[in-house]
Amino acid sequence: MEELESWKNRALQAEDEVLKLRAEVESARPKLPQPRPVTLDAKTTALLVLDLSNRCQDPAQVCSILVPRVKDFLQKARAAKVFTLYTISANEKGTPHGKVWDGFEALPDEPVLWPDAFDKFLGGELAPLLQERGIKTVIITGASTNNCVLFTATSAAKMYKYQVVIPLDGVISKGRYENEYPIYQLSIMPSGASALCSFTTLAGISFQ
Repeated sequence: MEELESWKNRALQAEDEVLKLRAEVESARPKLPQPRPVTLDAKTTALLVLDLSNRCQDPAQVCSILVPRVKDFLQKARAAKVFTLYTISANEKGTPHGKVWDGFEALPDEPVLWPDAFDKFLGGELAPLLQERGIKTVIITGASTNNCVLFTATSAAKMYKYQVVIPLDGVISKGRYENEYPIYQLSIMPSGASALCSFTTLAGISFQ
């Protein structure tokens, strides 16, 4: 009996240690920005839909969770006549995945780009399309948060001085850490770049 009680006490102590460690990990997590509603000028806003190709038809791809949300928002953006463009990874060009996700029913006046980089400004095609339309604000959606979203948003704010709007439910990565840390990073960028980034939800975006 004494031995059994000893094992029970050890188990309880181990459980307490695990709870303490979990609390420490949680307290050390990045403090993420809270989403706030935003009202944007439709004429000077662009919606960037990054790397949501037909690969998202595969339920094993995490972007399959995201595309229905973005599709609903896309209808709102189109109704407001917001300029919309898509990117697809260059290595998917010419493959069955080298098309915009079919569910978006991309329109002829919605360009598709295939930059060979996580930062979709590289290659030089994206910036002129925005500049010729007088774009001042970009809404960035897509997958993955820790790749194309992070690097494209960084360039948009740091290099091109766009107001960058990130709907937190409009981006996604495979894991919680991979999704959250890039958001935290965007919120603390130096040299005033983070002040150009705002965080909201898809439902929290309205146009005027």
